[in-house]
Parts: sequence; C-alpha cells; structure tokens
Amino acid sequence: MTVKVLPGAKSPLGGAKHGNKSSIMMEEIPFTPMWDLRVEPGSTAFSEVNAALGLTLPTNVGDVARINATCMGQPGYDENAKGVSALCLGPDQWLLTGTMDVAKALAPVQASQHISVVDVSGQRTKIEVYGPNSREVLEHVWEQDLRAKNFGIDKCSQGIMFRSPVIMWYCCTDCYIIFARSSFAQHLWTVLTDATVEYL
Repeated sequence: MTVKVLPGAKSPLGGAKHGNKSSIMMEEIPFTPMWDLRVEPGSTAFSEVNAALGLTLPTNVGDVARINATCMGQPGYDENAKGVSALCLGPDQWLLTGTMDVAKALAPVQASQHISVVDVSGQRTKIEVYGPNSREVLEHVWEQDLRAKNFGIDKCSQGIMFRSPVIMWYCCTDCYIIFARSSFAQHLWTVLTDATVEYL
C-alpha cells in the first residue's frame, strides 16, 4: 500500500540511521502503518478476519504470524509486497503492521461482524535493529531475557526499555523490531546509540 503522509509531517526521528551492517545497524522506518485489532478468538468474526488477512492470527500472547513479510536486511525483502504481520499482545488483541492495506481488507468484516480495527500508526514509530551484535546491544537496555531459548524468532513482548514503553519483536536472525511510543522515540534512540559505542 502507499502510505498517505500529510504535507509537512515529520517522523519522531526523521528517518535516522546509525551504525554499520557488519556489526550493528539501527534505522527508523518512518510512517509505518499499524492497526490495533480486537476480535474474539474462535468466533465467526475471528475466522473471517483470518480469511481476509490470509493468515491465522496467533492466540498465544507473544507469538507472531505473518504473510509476505520479510524484514529489511534479510534475503527476499520486498518493500512492495502486500504483507502483514500480526503480533499477539493479549487474549483478543493484535498489533497488525505491514504493507497490506489492512483497513481495506477488513472493512467487509467490520461491516458485518463485531470487531475493532483502529489505525494507531501515529502512536508509535518503528526502529529496526540488526546485525551480528544486535542482541548484545539490546541486552544493555532491555530487562527481559533475549536468549534464543526464551525469545526466539517471531516472538514479541511488551515492556519498558530504559523508561520507554515499547513492543519488541524478534523478526529474523539478528534482526529486532522495536515499536516505540513517538513521544519517547528520541530518548530511546539516544540510549540505543550510546549502547552501540563498543561495537562500532
């Protein structure tokens, strides 16, 4: 989908980039579309949402399902793919993000079933952290265990990263996505860049 950006709109970090791909790279992906979805698992509405999105929403909190969604820096990345990722944040809540026009895809379901689809793109910005030292850098500022046995690929978690509320998703090998509140983004970016010093 083409993201509609109002004239004069600015992302919290201005599309900032830092580091190098050989060790640790961070970059903001500005104006990333995001939606908050609420629907009851096991209901007719749940089945219709899955059909409309072309995937099965995960029902275990912390799991992620996706279709046509490969991260930046990974083989097969295509910014034009009509992909979507669904991060399970609660028993009946998902964060949907990607290049699919989710609002359009779910409009027929929303018209006939009891679901909630809210565009929350303006609430957060997206920061991708990738490279061989990505986990080590994040371990400086994240209180949760990032070892693969506890936080594997396509796992997500909510928490506080150096006083900043975030959603973090381990999306691909050596690649993490952080959805940071827009008002905390600059503070978090400063902390993260400081954490990379010994690896650059």
